[in-house]
Amino acid sequence: MRAALPLAGVELRRHDDSTYPVETPDFEPYAHQQDLRELFRSADEFLAVNDSPTGGGKTMSWLAPIVERGEHALAVYPTNALIHDQYDQLTEELEESFPDVGASVEVLPVTAETLRTQYAAEYPEAETNGERLQRLLRTYVYQRHGPVLVLTNPDILVMMRRHIYGWSGDPGSRIRQLNEFETVVVDEFHRAGRKEQNTLLFALDEMYDLPEYQCALSKVVLLSATPTTRLEHRFEEAMSAPYHRVTGRRETVEERPFGETPTNGWSAVMPPVDLDVRSASTFDTASELLDADWEDTEAFADQPGRTVFILDGIHEVDEVYTRLSGALDERTVVRIDGFHRGDAEEKLDDFDVLVSNSAVEVGIDFSVDRLVFSAPDRASFVQRLGRLRTESEPQSARCYVPSTVAASLAEIEHDGRVPRVHLVETLEDAYHNPREFESFDWRYSAAEAYHHVERRARDANSERAEDIRERGWTRILRHFGGGDPPLTLSDVEAHADVIDSAVERTLQWYRGGSLQALVYDREPGADEPIKTYDLFYLLRYGDVEFFSRAGFDEVVPNEYAGDVSHLAPYVTGYCTYDGTIETNDDGYGRSVRLQAISEIYGWLRGDGADEGTRKPRELDGIGIDVDPDGADRITSIDHLRDGMDGDLDVLCYALKGNPSEVKNRYDLGTFLFLYPLALGDEQWCVALGLDALYLHCAVQESQNAVDLESLGIDL
Repeated sequence: MRAALPLAGVELRRHDDSTYPVETPDFEPYAHQQDLRELFRSADEFLAVNDSPTGGGKTMSWLAPIVERGEHALAVYPTNALIHDQYDQLTEELEESFPDVGASVEVLPVTAETLRTQYAAEYPEAETNGERLQRLLRTYVYQRHGPVLVLTNPDILVMMRRHIYGWSGDPGSRIRQLNEFETVVVDEFHRAGRKEQNTLLFALDEMYDLPEYQCALSKVVLLSATPTTRLEHRFEEAMSAPYHRVTGRRETVEERPFGETPTNGWSAVMPPVDLDVRSASTFDTASELLDADWEDTEAFADQPGRTVFILDGIHEVDEVYTRLSGALDERTVVRIDGFHRGDAEEKLDDFDVLVSNSAVEVGIDFSVDRLVFSAPDRASFVQRLGRLRTESEPQSARCYVPSTVAASLAEIEHDGRVPRVHLVETLEDAYHNPREFESFDWRYSAAEAYHHVERRARDANSERAEDIRERGWTRILRHFGGGDPPLTLSDVEAHADVIDSAVERTLQWYRGGSLQALVYDREPGADEPIKTYDLFYLLRYGDVEFFSRAGFDEVVPNEYAGDVSHLAPYVTGYCTYDGTIETNDDGYGRSVRLQAISEIYGWLRGDGADEGTRKPRELDGIGIDVDPDGADRITSIDHLRDGMDGDLDVLCYALKGNPSEVKNRYDLGTFLFLYPLALGDEQWCVALGLDALYLHCAVQESQNAVDLESLGIDL
């Protein structure tokens, strides 16, 4: 299916405001920048959401008032790559836009990597990342004058709040300097899943509610797409801080669509786009680009200017990059993905054609003339289309979406260019998100929060513990107890047994855990030879060889021994990587399936035999097998099996039926991963980690719907 969709550009009104704290004389702020600055000046406490368009200056909206007030602030970004990109942009912005006071602001990028390398050199006596972080913040928060701006990721924020980062030998010790930050800014909040949103909002609300002498946080700023109705309700009813949407007065007055050229006194933040809509299955866009659409693909990329391809899987990036590199002799074709992250700044400066995946869809700034992208969900569609920005001339783009979404977009009626707001409304209805189960909130987020509250209470004296439990339960009810019937403590305890141990190991982080392998990347020019990566991707598509830990140490050069030692506690297996294997005609690599060990037989044949009452559980081990594929057979798989046979601690949920059958039964979509599991002569499938909890919610909600229908209740 194909359709042509002419999209309008987006323009914002500029304002002559001599009081705005940017020191460059010709700067004219947008209304959302003025409004957020006024909120900082007039309100002592707030939760603010800025959903102005991509490219519309959301960063300046919070940076200017922070610099003006001289406060400590913590900025949270979804990826480490974005942290480093924003570090460069913010330090440059401070120098150019605030030449008089910007030099007094210290900007600190805090990731596991900077703690292990940059700050390890600065604090050689510290033995762990937790110690380094504590010493770093002590130095810059307590021992120097001037505001501090810390850039970090949600995992580190949650780990600090849950006291997981601490001194060696005392993992429960607190990084108390976190409590000195008056403002927390969360970028790209809409990109977070339900679990991540719940975890982050609960943590921020708890910090905000603490007495000021315990925690200074009083202002939370979320930079996001337009909040859903559910999130608006959450901001208003669950969060203690007063809620403000700073773009509330923008429609038609401060933001509006434009056709070919922006209005005088307004600035284009998104260009008009001639969008070519085509259909492709998720993870199969490369097949369309390189087969039926190859002539269009080559001609599109060979035009003057810069063309960007944003795809879903690394194997797709590999296929498209390889083909275009061979076809476009006179063009500079580069790739950026999880295995090719090095020299990104140089690549972004020099490319004619860039082939990438989600590694470049958020935040990283570069110019684009034409765009080809796949869009497996609504957020990805809006985010990737937003790479075309801050231009006023019409630009060209081609998108590949599921056939049902393509059909919805083809039905948009238009006489001239379609406003972006109309596009977003259509996408809301066209896409289905398999991870938006309402019961996840009270079933698992409440249990996760309860575990955190109990841990805090156990670390306190008896009088303080009672107050922590009382306040904690009130907060749990505000955030997760809005259903009918009301949430009770017994409801939470009924699910706490599922994740108590999992929270300690795999769900303690913001995103939850996944099975990772430690990789020695032996590709020529590998920019990051030692890294962790998703185990199942490597099994399906990687040219890999697995080793025992001792064998891996022998293969890896001594110069990387420190990297291996640091990352080894967080992985399941160890392998070398020499690129990707060739896929079959349908774009598939190897077939991965899990094997039942005795623990699984006992679970699914015993107490877990009843699908209606079976719960996810943490397994100590699981078997694995990979279908051989000629020369691509993994002969070293036994080394991986040894690592997965015990002390694996993987959260698991199993259902009878093959993965396709179960996905269709519960309408799960593409991004909830299920793996085949053979149990005797029966075909089962398994979800792991966070997906196990989502799948359990899907089953329970389906069964509850059937029960209500049997009672004659209209759904």
